[in-house]
Amino acid sequence: MSDADVGRAFGHGGRSNADEVDRAALVAALLSSFTPADAPLIRELTRQEIAAVGDADSGCGDVLLACCWLLFMIGHVEDAALVWRAKNVNFDAHCYIDSVFLIPQGAAVTAEFARSRDLMDLVDWVEGEWIRDTGTVARDWRSGSFFARVPPAAASVEDLATWMRQ
Repeated sequence: MSDADVGRAFGHGGRSNADEVDRAALVAALLSSFTPADAPLIRELTRQEIAAVGDADSGCGDVLLACCWLLFMIGHVEDAALVWRAKNVNFDAHCYIDSVFLIPQGAAVTAEFARSRDLMDLVDWVEGEWIRDTGTVARDWRSGSFFARVPPAAASVEDLATWMRQ
């Protein structure tokens, strides 16, 4: 399913549809079982969560963090722009979402991508933040230990949502 098809399925109109979809449960299920084919769904979940966090005008939460981590794990440099948008939704998100999620293929690749899209604030951040080796930090996040206690994907929606929101 393409990004546009997923957006239509969610009824994405640039604002949160939090009452229509239990994103927390879906994201928790994806944490235990995701593939690169899930990228369009994860992108839409990320957009929805950015809208919900923006509407609430506070906090960040593990749902948005998990969405950004999933995008990082899939590793498409193009998703750095969406992760950057999530990181900048508010102060809490900026602090909570690790900047290593912006560089799934390394700082140089993200900087080159961001330059090609005229995202100079992202270029400045990546080049300013990642002057050191990123290998250890990226390896730590890729180990998945932050989300190690995720319930199985077959758990009830309520259990998945509760776990994700804790």
